[in-house]
Amino acid sequence: MKNNLELKWEELKIPYTNTGITFSTTDEIKADESIIDQENALATLEFGLQLGAKGYNMYISGSDQKTIFDYVLGRLKDKATKRNVPPDMCYIYNFENPSTPKVIWMQPGDGIRFKNDMKEFKQFLINELKDRLDTLEAEKKRQKLITELDEKKEEALAELKTYAKDMGFQVKMAEEGLGFIPLTLEGKPLSMDAYEKLDDADKHTIEEGIDQLSEFSEEVLKKVRDIEKLYSQYMDDIDETIVLNEVGYYMKYLKDTYGSYDEVSQYLDDIANDILEDVSIFAGNSNSEGQDIKGLLPWLGNSGVSEKVNHYSINVLVDNGGLKGAPIITSRDLSQGHLVGKIRIDTEVTTSHTDFNQISAGMLHQANGGYLLLYVKDLLDYPGSFDLIRRTLKTGEVNIESMGGGNNTNTIGITPQPIPVDFKVILVGDYEIYHLLTEMDLSFKDLFKINIDFKDTITSGEVAIMNIASQIKSLCNKEDLPPVSCDGILQLVEYSHRLAESQEKMSANLQPIMDLVREASVFAQGTITKDNIIQARRMKMLFKDTLQKNIEEKYAKNIFLVDVMGKKVGQINGLAVYSVGDFSFGRPVRITATTYRGKSGVVDIEGAVGLSGSIHSKGVQIITGFLGNHFAQNYPLSLCGKICFEQSYGGVDGDSASSAELYAILSSLSEVPLRQGIAVTGSINQYGQIQPVGGINDKIEGFYRVCKQKGLTGKQGVMIPDQNKGDLVLDEEVIKAVEQGKFHIYAITSFREGIEVLTGVPAAQVEERVAHKLKIYSVDSPEKLSRLKKQKVKKSK
Repeated sequence: MKNNLELKWEELKIPYTNTGITFSTTDEIKADESIIDQENALATLEFGLQLGAKGYNMYISGSDQKTIFDYVLGRLKDKATKRNVPPDMCYIYNFENPSTPKVIWMQPGDGIRFKNDMKEFKQFLINELKDRLDTLEAEKKRQKLITELDEKKEEALAELKTYAKDMGFQVKMAEEGLGFIPLTLEGKPLSMDAYEKLDDADKHTIEEGIDQLSEFSEEVLKKVRDIEKLYSQYMDDIDETIVLNEVGYYMKYLKDTYGSYDEVSQYLDDIANDILEDVSIFAGNSNSEGQDIKGLLPWLGNSGVSEKVNHYSINVLVDNGGLKGAPIITSRDLSQGHLVGKIRIDTEVTTSHTDFNQISAGMLHQANGGYLLLYVKDLLDYPGSFDLIRRTLKTGEVNIESMGGGNNTNTIGITPQPIPVDFKVILVGDYEIYHLLTEMDLSFKDLFKINIDFKDTITSGEVAIMNIASQIKSLCNKEDLPPVSCDGILQLVEYSHRLAESQEKMSANLQPIMDLVREASVFAQGTITKDNIIQARRMKMLFKDTLQKNIEEKYAKNIFLVDVMGKKVGQINGLAVYSVGDFSFGRPVRITATTYRGKSGVVDIEGAVGLSGSIHSKGVQIITGFLGNHFAQNYPLSLCGKICFEQSYGGVDGDSASSAELYAILSSLSEVPLRQGIAVTGSINQYGQIQPVGGINDKIEGFYRVCKQKGLTGKQGVMIPDQNKGDLVLDEEVIKAVEQGKFHIYAITSFREGIEVLTGVPAAQVEERVAHKLKIYSVDSPEKLSRLKKQKVKKSK
């Protein structure tokens, strides 16, 4: 049936020509990775990159997130080179409070140099200082002191012996201490037997003499101990002098090199004092047995020089010595430890311990002074990570988290000083996520003041086509793919129009196109042609075809009931789109309507059992509004109507079937049958105007496939909203069928046009019959009801 509502086959094609596109392959054009037809978004991006004030972080949304991400990364690299390199970030030991390591900042590259110099200093303390203490000159000085000490001790002992002899006693040296033996008149030691034979007075005299000698010996021994202590200090003075000389050499070099940093200068003073407080540890001999035991039982701890000098290490958290500008940090791993850093904890049986050397940096440290570029979906994949970034932006500080564990009975922990940071965060994601974040977090807009929304579609035309070709040329260069022919580019452009569902617009998401180029290269013989692109699309559609064929088999076997021929009252074919992963396909759905006297109005059965979404339910309410507004101005709308999506057992949503539902209701009320060979899509408003819907190409092709399977009669087709004409980018087979008159596509603007296409009856006649039926439903009096039933209305053929 031909009428002014039916579209010509030429209207189903993309209205562009290749005039001016003269290259044979992409080898003849220049590669370019510029963003296409996004002037407003790019201008806002440049503006946002210039703003350094707090809160001017950026959220960028768009369909082609990879291209946006790569472009922003390129712009950041250009901007970053014009900015100063941020300082190195280091942790050092805190001698006043060891559990709270200190942060120091150094010029880029100085952190590593300082670390290496301190490492050399530590090696000197561990391996060389002891040898300097054991030089021949130092040993001679020590030996001289030992000799003098021995002489002093001998002098004191000789004094004791002389004093004892004068009192008539001999001094006896024993392991248990000093003893005193009384002497006879002849000067010989008094034997025990002789002592026993003495009278009590003589014994008392001897005991008094021993007591007196004991007191004197205590004085002598105290003098000896004082001498030993003094000479021990002399020995320490020798070691201290050597240490002062040797360590002082290093300290002078370190202070001359790094003394301009106040924190470093103080740190070096703390190290010097720490060494002098325990010089003996650097001169002491290691206990080999003890070292063997510690090797077997490491949890006993590590004392000595190595443990002490461990405090003199430099933990360079962030080394910016190799940067040429501000840092740009990006990653797909956005776990909390990766963001804020970790404190590694060594677990040894019942004790966990760590120190400032076990602190590692996170991305937030590395981004300081620069940029943090992230995919927002990656960020939301890690619970708590977005909150960490938000808290850091609010406080301007990063707190490093301990990453320990286990059931340890004792934990020796540290609490590093929070580190102040300043960087710009740029998130790339969906607009829907942006809207969700702004709804859930009132502070989000204050933290991300710049929102950039890249358009989902771009205007078609010669310039846009050449821009896409240049992007494809860049892809081929990067991945060493064959060049693409001119007809191959145009085929890709057609695919882009299909993705955008528009004859005037192309999809701004180039990733599916780039994937198709990669896949088509498998079939290419030197150049990727139009036929290679078509082959690749067919391969891509195999999974979709499998799903479609499974469904079509159910139509063929009448498992899914659908008529594509004849006429039925209250029955129509609606069109639905099903999505599985990246694939979508359309299929017809039988919609039925029944009407009878009552007060409940129009009810969708899906909604009554909880299978209807809110938008679909809204569409049904609009039908009731239309019926009341159009037919019940002079009498009450009294109607019971039931609408059902037959053989639909899942959820139903969307309003794209609302016009089909209305036609089914009108058919039921008027008893005028509807053509089953015409499937319908389109939403309707309360004034009977048809409104556009999505998925138009999949819907048309889905019904065409079912008609083809059941047999094309030349009377089948699809009725769509007039506003969707510009969205048609149909498969060539469907276009050819339309050209040959085997399939028809009608574009309508109102329910009247639609009812005439579906019934072949003038809309006024159908409306008259509907109005008559509704009047019958509205009366309560049997007499009035009888008169109304006797009134004649024109019968439809």
